Amino acid sequence: MKKKAVFFDLYGTLINIRTDEGDMRTYEALSGYLCYHTVFISPETLKKTYFEKVQHYLEQSREPFPEVDVYKIFFDIMHSYGAKKYSPKTVIDIAMLFRSLTIRRFEPFEGIYDVLGEICRKYKTALISDAQWVFTEPEMAILGIDRFFKYRIFSSRYGFKKPDKRLFHIAMKKIGVRPEESVYIGDNPGRDMVGSKMAGMKFLLFRTDCKAFNGFEADGCFNNYHELKNLLGSI
Repeated sequence: MKKKAVFFDLYGTLINIRTDEGDMRTYEALSGYLCYHTVFISPETLKKTYFEKVQHYLEQSREPFPEVDVYKIFFDIMHSYGAKKYSPKTVIDIAMLFRSLTIRRFEPFEGIYDVLGEICRKYKTALISDAQWVFTEPEMAILGIDRFFKYRIFSSRYGFKKPDKRLFHIAMKKIGVRPEESVYIGDNPGRDMVGSKMAGMKFLLFRTDCKAFNGFEADGCFNNYHELKNLLGSI
């Protein structure tokens, strides 16, 4: 069956990123800024509340692989500790500030722009990522990756994450292809490989040991994006 579509994971696959949500300095800075929006919450309480709300949302979910929406977390915090009603734009700005304070590494992997350009000319493309829409959309724009993907499936919009195969089926339905016509590229065997394989897709593994996981095997492995074109042609 001829390949018609190539789907990508984002973080760890296209974007090399490292974050630290445990750093107290993040909450000190955010607490200070929230005062300007008449949201009065100490750094200690802010950190504690953030993680408690994340855990609450996960525990309340009936999904086997639950996901939270960070926008809702900050919406709850601001309206619980604030002195007024806050617009969606204000909540989004606070969530993006939080994210910016947690980032320790943020850069594209070498070679992705040329390769994505070639792939987009030959195949349909889409993203399937365990990601927060509230700051993933602007992060893609910062790095100029957004122009390659009209369709973006983010777990935070659905309430469940990989390896739930529904995310993969949603993406394939959006661009009108069948599993046997599709290839997924990711870096995490437990989430990316298992999920895509359960959905019936081919799978290519990036920068991870090419080993079987839970009975699933990658259809190819690569460590550099310059290898991807030939690898796609071989499967």
